[in-house]
Amino acid sequence: MGAPVTTVRSICDLERFKASPTPRGYPINMRTFWAPHDDVHGVLAALLKSAQHSIVISMYGWNDIEIADLTAHAIDNPDMFVQVTLDKSQAGGVHERDLLARYKPEMESNSVAIGTSERGAILHRKVIIIDGIWRISGSTNLGDSAEIKQANELTVIQDATVCAEARHMLDLAHVKALTQMGAWRARP
Repeated sequence: MGAPVTTVRSICDLERFKASPTPRGYPINMRTFWAPHDDVHGVLAALLKSAQHSIVISMYGWNDIEIADLTAHAIDNPDMFVQVTLDKSQAGGVHERDLLARYKPEMESNSVAIGTSERGAILHRKVIIIDGIWRISGSTNLGDSAEIKQANELTVIQDATVCAEARHMLDLAHVKALTQMGAWRARP
């Protein structure tokens, strides 16, 4: 759909992924993309390719090969901080297993965890924070069906304060998932 973007500097750079122009009066630091009409996959790929310092992901479902490859590439980069939190019930998928296989515990620049919600239910969040300035969220899982076929929503907000609030919540869930992983591994 959309033309490739090598670097996303402002929210306006994402406009090319919309099927229809953003309505007048829309917040200047926010865009909403609607699958299957807009190029949701293009938005995700462009923002991940633009990451310079950090990628923090909390994701329920994941089967998008390109997004998994972009994330795995970032995990392999010792100069990039990557934190991925996956839902325990969904983490047995091929792409999730590949991310876990590529994760190197000796690299302090990344952390991958699998777990449940703070109250033991599914981790249903679909949130990505890039470089502490981009928050991507909505109903869209990382997958062809969710991005191209299903009726889903993806909202991108360019705001450090919004990202800081989301990052706090994602960090809490990540620490819990790490604790759960340790408990699961310790069982005979």
